[in-house]
Amino acid sequence: MLFSSDKLLAILGITVALSAYLSGVRLYLIQKIREIPKEDPEKAEKKYEIQKQLGWLTLADAPIVLSAFLLGVKLLWYPLTGISAPDWILSLGLWLFLLAGTMMVIQHFLAWHKTLTELLPIGLLVVIGILIIFALMIWKTFLV
Repeated sequence: MLFSSDKLLAILGITVALSAYLSGVRLYLIQKIREIPKEDPEKAEKKYEIQKQLGWLTLADAPIVLSAFLLGVKLLWYPLTGISAPDWILSLGLWLFLLAGTMMVIQHFLAWHKTLTELLPIGLLVVIGILIIFALMIWKTFLV
């Protein structure tokens, strides 16, 4: 698997940006925990709910940070040491990037589902789903 430095640099940029985004979300959730009044009788429950969100966030955050680190090492290894970096560094970095991206997609779908089911009646969701399927069938017909 050969990647040029410019392609790796682009992927590294994406990993750093996603890592910064997830870090911002993490800091926001930690701030929400700190804002729970000490006198609140439901403080422990509220804190636990936010901590669960932080746990889910870690499933995407940890692999993206490790991916960024490994891709950075791959890019900087040769210029710093004059020795080629082991191939497993690139491979593991890209797999971690894929894992983190997959986790983010799953988490977004779960959040969208939760939002839609809480805000819209289920009947409306069924109608929207049928319309989407119908639109995809029409679209496919025009492509053939």
